[in-house]
Amino acid sequence: MFKSLISSLQPSKMVIILRTDINMGRGKLASQAAHAAVLLYQSSIESNNLHLKSWLATGQPKIVLKVETNCEEVLKDTYNKAKNLNLNTCLVRDAGRTQVDVACLTAVGIGPNKKSDIDEITSSFKLL
Repeated sequence: MFKSLISSLQPSKMVIILRTDINMGRGKLASQAAHAAVLLYQSSIESNNLHLKSWLATGQPKIVLKVETNCEEVLKDTYNKAKNLNLNTCLVRDAGRTQVDVACLTAVGIGPNKKSDIDEITSSFKLL
């Protein structure tokens, strides 16, 4: 029964795009990705995101990508594109306690949403 439920669900995923132009160590990058994942999960619960159950039932796929040039502008643009497609999305701004300045934009998260919808705006990014 569970397998048939999973196979009937639309493929969904979560994508997190991290800046690589600011000096964040590996631990900091991981922390910013985790912030994005938690924010996306919280907003999915609050908004009754229809893709959340599918995402949870299929192993919570998360893809981490990077942006290397014009990073802040590209992250904001990607966030706006996701919003315009009614995708669950968030911006991550750092608290400024360690490696980067207060309110520095470090990441954008998208999903969980239909894989094909997310791919529409993230296919040009490279894996981290």
